[in-house]
Amino acid sequence: MIKRRRSLLCLVLILSGLRLSAYTEVPVLLHLDISRQQDTFGFNLTAKLPGFFYNLIEQEQLTLWDSPKKKVKISKESLVAIEKGSGTEMSRTHHLFLYELWSSTRNRTNFVVLGFGFVNEGKGGKVSYGYVDAQEAFPFLVKSLIEVNVNGPAKLNYWQAITSRRYNYNLVQFGKKNFISDSEKSFQIRDRAFNSKKEIIGQYQIPNNKNILYIIDPDPNDSLEIGHVFFQQIQAFLNNNREILFNIGGSRYYDYRYRSEFVVTRIEVQETWTKTPYGFVSYEINGITIFVNNKKLEPISLDLLMGFGILYQYKTAEDVLKDKKFNYVLNRMNNTLISETDSEKYLKALAKYSWSQVSNYVKFFN
Repeated sequence: MIKRRRSLLCLVLILSGLRLSAYTEVPVLLHLDISRQQDTFGFNLTAKLPGFFYNLIEQEQLTLWDSPKKKVKISKESLVAIEKGSGTEMSRTHHLFLYELWSSTRNRTNFVVLGFGFVNEGKGGKVSYGYVDAQEAFPFLVKSLIEVNVNGPAKLNYWQAITSRRYNYNLVQFGKKNFISDSEKSFQIRDRAFNSKKEIIGQYQIPNNKNILYIIDPDPNDSLEIGHVFFQQIQAFLNNNREILFNIGGSRYYDYRYRSEFVVTRIEVQETWTKTPYGFVSYEINGITIFVNNKKLEPISLDLLMGFGILYQYKTAEDVLKDKKFNYVLNRMNNTLISETDSEKYLKALAKYSWSQVSNYVKFFN
């Protein structure tokens, strides 16, 4: 009899656990606080998304609604009045809310983003600006890039950033349940839905790559140094083929009457660096910018550079750039400018550390 009761109790507990971990299209509300977003995420959604929407609302390309029910439109004039009356700005929202639907089973979780809410702290308390519908905003979100720092990927559009779930958030409502008096429960539901053992349907996986701009730093005292030879060969080609130089921007500064020699004074290379699962780094050359007599020409493609016929010890221009046996200095990583004095630190971080923790390496391990 005792064993039977224990079995029934176990069955009840199992069924209760299944009910808690399996559900379909439950409406949820997430809260993202601007101050809780970490630099290592690579971007700050709360800092960037409200301003992005604000510009679209101001241009009357996107509707701001009063609530998720979408019964009343808030005009741009009304929005300005809300801002002035509260002494706040929607573009500087500190509290971003995501409205979603969650479905979850033992093995997988699916989430759908429905919309966005925006709240600030005003003179008289909290100020709510309204609601933006995700479906209406989607065409703008997928074609616009969010600003990313050195810890983020080479490029990321707003929708990818939103669906990457790479941000700190609190679950403030799950169905009809809020967690004012039971915050621990919200953590349990959130962590159960998005734990590492589950397949997350709809989550964007951020690639392990970087947008890199570097400057080749040749050694003028070594005529055999690869960077110096690279400069000299490009210089010789452009002087012998001046029509190409004029076509790639030289005509802004010179014409056919200029007879002096053009000197290549600087070369910038734009690349995408990708770290493979095996730890190797691959390089995709996106453009090369040549300066002659300290004047910037138009960026050229790798194909055009290959047409220059450059060879160094049987290596093409592409081989030379990808081998990186020359000296070079990082100038920009993603949307972050890098000083010449910090270049070596960032290069060490890329070589030795996690690519989502680059800023931490530079800050603490230099």
